[in-house]
Amino acid sequence: MSRNGRALAAGLAALGAVVTAAGASTVAVASAAADDGAPPKAGAPRAAREAHVTGDAWLKYPGDPEYPYRRFIVDAHGGPWKIVGGKMVMGAARGTVKFDHYAPDVPGGPPKHHWGWIKVDYVMASGPVAVVSGIRQDDAHDIPPNQKRANLTFYQSPRGHRFDRMGFSWGVVFPQCQQMGTGPAPFSENSPGPFGKWLKGYTVKDAPLQLPSGGFEPPDSPPDCSFADE
Repeated sequence: MSRNGRALAAGLAALGAVVTAAGASTVAVASAAADDGAPPKAGAPRAAREAHVTGDAWLKYPGDPEYPYRRFIVDAHGGPWKIVGGKMVMGAARGTVKFDHYAPDVPGGPPKHHWGWIKVDYVMASGPVAVVSGIRQDDAHDIPPNQKRANLTFYQSPRGHRFDRMGFSWGVVFPQCQQMGTGPAPFSENSPGPFGKWLKGYTVKDAPLQLPSGGFEPPDSPPDCSFADE
């Protein structure tokens, strides 16, 4: 295999976003490639359409039957990679995810809103399924460094937004050392929430996977999973 062929294979391996559930798995394998903003050169990778995930919903998390309600407000746009100076760099997205856990501070106390947010750096979407990844910005001193990477999965149901689903990487799965673009199955169903009010649900707009046609170097492997400097 040529050097370019090996580089392409390495780059594609880094793009596999595996979404797993008990006894089953789904692979979301499409999103957008973007260049570094410079004018395209002959044989250079082309910019592609961006993928988007937007919306606002209360979810009913099955792992917390006493206080199950989580709200996620999503505004994420971009793709999984970009080419900078002839090198693939993972993470070509922007936006935020804000989330609220409505629960008491102490058992038996009154429920309260507990907000946090994520700075998005990765979006990958295929059909109605998307993976959004980023670094948690909330409670920076309370979250261990190797749990700051957050991966979220979204499913826009063809039956309507009331049937949308979502999953997050600090529920049902081990949160340690999450890698960009991986995530759980969307295990939480849309819900009217603690106040009986349905919200928007989630809209997933995918983008075709367009591979670079020119030569490029594969992305660097993450040095570790601490994310201490992110």
